[in-house]
Amino acid sequence: MRLGLAVVFVGIGIWEIVQPSYWASYVPPFFSAFIAINTFVMIHGVVLVIVGIAVLLGLYLRAMAVIASLIMLSIVVSVTYYFGFNDIVIRDLAILLLAMALAFDDTDYLRIRK
Repeated sequence: MRLGLAVVFVGIGIWEIVQPSYWASYVPPFFSAFIAINTFVMIHGVVLVIVGIAVLLGLYLRAMAVIASLIMLSIVVSVTYYFGFNDIVIRDLAILLLAMALAFDDTDYLRIRK
């Protein structure tokens, strides 16, 4: 679960940093009143990379899995609201459920505790 979530978060995060214009169409329109859309996407990408690396390393794993769940929940709600229920929502819902499963997992295998 950790490896799968980490690969998705780090991979998409890097893609958002490198090509923010590709992802800009998924950002709700009201964000443009507060911040440039490409800037928001790049910041979002940095957050995804940080969370993904922490999940991979097992650093604050439960907290990072909860943060990942909240990120994915916001994406699922936003995409559903603005674009309707579609294949992207299904994919992101699966990632949300993966993050939630990791957040509720009790195993300590390779987890770094602080």
